[in-house]
Amino acid sequence: MYPVLILKIRSSAFTILLILVFIGGLATMSLEFSVSRLLIPTFGSTIYTWGSLIGVVLLGLSGGYHIGGRLADNNPNFEKFCSIIFSSGLYILFIPLISSPVIEFTTGAIDILTNHDLDNYANNLNSLFATFILVIIPTLLLGMISPYAIKLATKSLDKLGNISGNLYSVSTIGSIVGTFLTVFVLIPLIPINYVLYSLGIVLLVTSIVKLKFFVKIMAAILLLIVCLSILYEDINTISLDFGNLHLHPGVLVYETETLYSHLDVIDNYNGINNRALFLNGYLHSIMDKSDPYTLESKYTKFFPLGLLMNENATKVLFIGGGGFSGPKYFLQNYPEISVDVVEIDPKIVEVAKDYFFLDEFNPKLNIYIQDAREFLNKHSGSYDVIILDAFSKSYVPFHLMTLEFYKLLSDKLTNSGVIISNHIGSTDETQATSDLYRANLKTFLEVFPKVFVFLTDHYKSLQNIIIAAVKTGQYDGYSMPDKLEIANMQESNTKVINEINYQDYVLEGNEISKNDVPILTDQYAPVENLLNPISGKPYSIEEQNNSKTTSFVDERIRNPSTSTSATVTVSIPIILITILAVMWIISIRKIWIIKST
Repeated sequence: MYPVLILKIRSSAFTILLILVFIGGLATMSLEFSVSRLLIPTFGSTIYTWGSLIGVVLLGLSGGYHIGGRLADNNPNFEKFCSIIFSSGLYILFIPLISSPVIEFTTGAIDILTNHDLDNYANNLNSLFATFILVIIPTLLLGMISPYAIKLATKSLDKLGNISGNLYSVSTIGSIVGTFLTVFVLIPLIPINYVLYSLGIVLLVTSIVKLKFFVKIMAAILLLIVCLSILYEDINTISLDFGNLHLHPGVLVYETETLYSHLDVIDNYNGINNRALFLNGYLHSIMDKSDPYTLESKYTKFFPLGLLMNENATKVLFIGGGGFSGPKYFLQNYPEISVDVVEIDPKIVEVAKDYFFLDEFNPKLNIYIQDAREFLNKHSGSYDVIILDAFSKSYVPFHLMTLEFYKLLSDKLTNSGVIISNHIGSTDETQATSDLYRANLKTFLEVFPKVFVFLTDHYKSLQNIIIAAVKTGQYDGYSMPDKLEIANMQESNTKVINEINYQDYVLEGNEISKNDVPILTDQYAPVENLLNPISGKPYSIEEQNNSKTTSFVDERIRNPSTSTSATVTVSIPIILITILAVMWIISIRKIWIIKST
């Protein structure tokens, strides 16, 4: 009878171990993907951000495996094991509360240490240090789970291989579930802070099974704090002068997490009637609500160049939707034109319909929710003009800026087809901020026989730069400036925007030095290294001339004192959780010291 009872107890304990190991594996991957959404709005979705995140997670796990194994050999017991999981959950509850000040601190500290002389490398180190502070402790603790569980589950060496294999298998299955659950369910449906809160609570609740009663009470209080902070966001801060902290450059209309970015719709941005679309804190589109079919951003006013360079155009493709200002303008002003738009983020299209007057039922408009390269590979039609506007200040999808992609674009153009592509860079070839657009221009010239560059703000430094490429050499006989001058003289010509004298902005592509930059290919496209010097600068010339148009993420990070409110705020949840954390540290000393003696 007694051996049977002992076997049942051991079986029950092993089942609990399996569940806790599964939760640990799930939490590890869920934490990695969740924290990425906190980092990307500031540091961009670059190889440096992801490399920092993956590297720190691996560092934490490897350290946890080592420390967990050593601790497991010193009087192991279930209460210590559960305290490790409880501690990891407690730290994860802090992450949503400390992420903003941590990012601000690391950005400022690295800039000071490097004295702004190494901006390119400093920005990379910023993401690494911020990731380290946010992630290293919980991943270290989560890494301790598996080796400690193996020690608790192993009673004899003859079954060590089987037990350890089962536990690591369950941990890996948990990681797989955590990956798919977070990527396909949690991030698309739930604000990222709530995902992290939920992750911390799951670890706390599952770990209290073998902890003392007062720890269970502590977990219940933490759960209550998190629930109240989610349900009543007003209690998140105390304003010493009872004002509100204002973090948006205007009136927030809508805010959400999409599959690819954090999205804000802002009213009264840089004008009473204006509405702006921000992705990851950076301006992507602006609209005049009283006339939603105009082109407000200066660089977008160069899009009609495609119709001027190919006067018989009837079919236009936009790669990148944003606020759909370009497609709306074309459909409104050129009745002979039909427009296709390929946009990878379905939420952006939904927001354009709801907030930016996009008429999805226009018979001349087709919208495709797809990666542009995948779309073009499968699409059988051809276009007279393709407008490429998929790049942001902090992120360039490298596969849309390579020799192979431009060959694909050429294949999808009619014989007299035109490419209009928006870029960011400096006109000063001695500056690193010119490298990306010059490398891209060099790549264009490998595919297209005639390429022109339009500097959108009269040769000022950092600005939006338009690259216009034609498939055939029909402009060899005369210069583009001559053609533009003739077009501007024709007052009835609707294919130019009269407020801009285009010939004042045009350069021949071959006039620009490109010897020191690479041709970008699928195998070699170091766009992050080329883009990085830009990431700390304003996105467009409008942003240089008007401080309101600078990314409000950048502004908060670089100069928190520039907030539009003078209030001093203190987070109530972080105070309460800190008090409980101190109590937990005191109690955990008793668990480990007393149990070990």
